[in-house]
Amino acid sequence: MSMRIFINAVFVFLSVSLLLLSCRKVPLVLTQRKTIHVADVNQLYAAVNDSANAGVVIILAPGTYTLASTKLNAGRLEFQQDMDLQGQEGNSELVIIDESALPVTSFAIPPSFRTGGIRMGRGSNAISWLTVKGNPSSSALSNIDTDLTWSGIIRIRVSHIISKEGQNGLDVRNPGFAGENRVIEADIDHNEFVNNNIGASQGMEIQNANGSTGSIIRANLNINYVHGNNLGMRSFNTATSNGSIKINSTSDRFEDNGTGCSLTAGASTSQTAIANDNIINFHAFKTIFRNNHGPSLDGTPAAGIFAAGGFSAVAANSTSNNKLEIGLSGCLFTGNQGVDMNAFGAYSKITTLAGKNNSVKIYIVDAPANVIVQSTASLPAEPGATNVVSVFKY
Repeated sequence: MSMRIFINAVFVFLSVSLLLLSCRKVPLVLTQRKTIHVADVNQLYAAVNDSANAGVVIILAPGTYTLASTKLNAGRLEFQQDMDLQGQEGNSELVIIDESALPVTSFAIPPSFRTGGIRMGRGSNAISWLTVKGNPSSSALSNIDTDLTWSGIIRIRVSHIISKEGQNGLDVRNPGFAGENRVIEADIDHNEFVNNNIGASQGMEIQNANGSTGSIIRANLNINYVHGNNLGMRSFNTATSNGSIKINSTSDRFEDNGTGCSLTAGASTSQTAIANDNIINFHAFKTIFRNNHGPSLDGTPAAGIFAAGGFSAVAANSTSNNKLEIGLSGCLFTGNQGVDMNAFGAYSKITTLAGKNNSVKIYIVDAPANVIVQSTASLPAEPGATNVVSVFKY
């Protein structure tokens, strides 16, 4: 009984903390900051590409801004330091940034880097109150990305955005070796991520990727509507080690996706990729996982939440010592295909083990009694039993 009281107290603390975080607002327009008003795409490019506009807020007049590859950076919008981009407050549909006309080459940076049509990540950047229409090519990694090079802590806010019809509606990413020991703090609130179905796509992606050793992401999600995507949200440390991702979700809705959320502490997706000693903490308060109907195009089992400590797509023993912790308080699961949560200590898409000493811990408080959690310590089975899943319901 004393342990139960302790656990309940912990979740009350987490719930209050999440509420406080959700109420934290980063001002999008400060009175002392310079503002620039633009009315067409040429003015938009001129404002964004001028390094003298570091620290400004660019405000867009109603209309459609169709990006063109003839502009600087192959037509991508790459924010200056501490720059914000804002549409029309109160109506995100009045301003549309359209990436659909950009060619594949606009999303490729030689020799082999893929990126998004809008790029943030220099100091403190924000984007708000507008619609982003993505590109129909699977070579276009994301509608909005956070992968610009920066030496200090990166602070991102994405607020009141409709991001649709691309591969990834939003990619919060520490990319490759340039992302080593990089820190991103992201506030993602009141957005709609919808119909991002190009390739193995998702509404949101939160990742430390491809050699970004020791990188950290701390993301606060609040009142986002994520629906109609292949995956609602995908978070993982892929082909990297000692990565840390912490996600707090408050009153978000993951509905009518293939899978609601896919959480993988350490992921290996190629023959040479190693993913060891990574951590993901995902804590949700009053978040909804509803009618996620499958299939999931990445080949994992469809569910409200897919969870894995270690994951390997093609290489044996490539992901070990990874830890995933999920805390759910007052969350709703209903209408999901198969099971509400499908959890694996280690998951391999081939017949050999993904690795060892991978773990998933799930704490569920104040949820419907019929929430179905299917847990598998290791797929395939591991003789040494070092991969584990632990589920606690209160």
